This record gives sequence, C-alpha cells and structure tokens, in this order.
Amino acid sequence: MKTFEQLDVKKDGKLTIEEFLKVAEPPFTTEGPNLPPLEERQTRAKAEFDNLDTNRDGFVERAEAEALVHAEFNQYDTDRDNKVTEPELRLIVQRSMQREQAERQQLEARRRQGMVSLNDFIDIQLRNADQLDKNNDGKVTQQEYATVAGPAEGPQAQGLPPFELRRKIAMMKFAEIDTNKDGVLDRVELTGHAVEQFMQMDLNKDRFLNEEEFKKAQEVETAKLRATIQTLMPAQAAQPRPAPAQPRPAQPAAPGGLSPGLPQGTR
Repeated sequence: MKTFEQLDVKKDGKLTIEEFLKVAEPPFTTEGPNLPPLEERQTRAKAEFDNLDTNRDGFVERAEAEALVHAEFNQYDTDRDNKVTEPELRLIVQRSMQREQAERQQLEARRRQGMVSLNDFIDIQLRNADQLDKNNDGKVTQQEYATVAGPAEGPQAQGLPPFELRRKIAMMKFAEIDTNKDGVLDRVELTGHAVEQFMQMDLNKDRFLNEEEFKKAQEVETAKLRATIQTLMPAQAAQPRPAPAQPRPAQPAAPGGLSPGLPQGTR
C-alpha cells in the first residue's frame, strides 16, 4: 500500500493506467542483468491493472488494491490463523515454482504446434514497427506509418483503392494506436495496442493464437476495412459503372499493406 501511495501522484485515492505503469520503472523496479525489457514489464503491469480494476471504471481504487493484498495474504495463510509462517511461505514458493515450470513446458509445447503466445505476438508487432522506424529513434511518426498504405502508383498499386483513400485509412489506424495524441507511436502505445489485439483474437481464451484465430481476425479486419471504404466513398459506390469490355480483376479484400493493428508479421 506504500507503493500505491507513491504511485498515486494526484493523491485522489485511485490510480490511472498512466500512474500504474510507473511500477515497471525505477525506483519501483530495480534494474538488473536478468530484468525483462521495459516493454514486457509494462505489458505485465497493464495486465495486472486490468485484474485489479474489478469494477472496470478505468481506475484502480484503494479498496481494489487492498482486496488483492488480503487475497494474497489468505493464499499464504494456509491454516487460516491470520499469520504467515515460514513453512507456509516455503510451500507457496515451491508451488509457484512448479506452476512456472509447467507453464514454461506448456508454452514450449504450444510453440512447437505453431501457436503464438502473447509475448511472441508483441515481439512480432514491435519488430514490424521497427521496420517503419527509419531513423531508429524508437518511435513511429505519421509519415513513417503512412508507408503501410502501399505505393501511390506503379504495378503494385494496380487493382488497389485510390492511394489517398488508403492513406486516410492508415492515418485512422495511426490515430487509434496513438492514445496520448502526441503525433508519434512509442513502444508503450504499440505494446498496448498489440495486447488489445491479442485479447480480441484469442477467441478460446487459452492465451495462445492458432492458425484459425489468425484467419478469423483477418476476416474481421477485412470486413471492417470494406465498411470503412464504403463510408469514405459513398458517392463512388452509388454511381453505376459502365459495363467493362473485358472481365475486371477481383477487388482485393483490403488495401495493400494494411492488417490488424500494425503491419502484418509472419502470418
């Protein structure tokens, strides 16, 4: 609860997500050689924030934090005498290590089956974002992100919607990811968006993405993009077109270069 007080910079008895994410940084987290990257620590902190925010109002109130403390204490106090003894602590630590080992084995087995974990998904998305980051400053500007709209002209642009339309859709996605509205995408925002994507794509909630879930996600994104195109081009869609002299190529499912969230990775 002392940590809660330190994180609560506004002293209003509740933590915003921005305040809570500070727990992943010094002095709350001590730097060390085996410390996970900041992005991974922030991802874990965001997941913990979601767990604590039981009433889903976007804040962690003091009562919600205290409830977790009591729940954790009760987990250690196995004989319910309102005390945590050394044997109880040792037992809980042993169980935790066994659980972590089992999770690692499950993770490796799922990877061998071609499934993607949350950390793997985040890594894919961040590596794709790094390809857009031409000046290697750890951020993606609007100009850098606009490249996902594809080429303006040339053979690769044939059959695609007009370039300005594709660029407008890309900027709409940029604005969705840019939660602090500062005109750039930093790694915190990119990681947060990747987490949201993963949660939406994980239909069976087993904390892994399989091929079918990737397929379903692409179908959903394709439908959303088609609806967006129809909204942005109502006049063109309503006008009758002359009969073509020869069969036209099939209309692509979505503008080239655009995929759920960030540019598509290995899938």
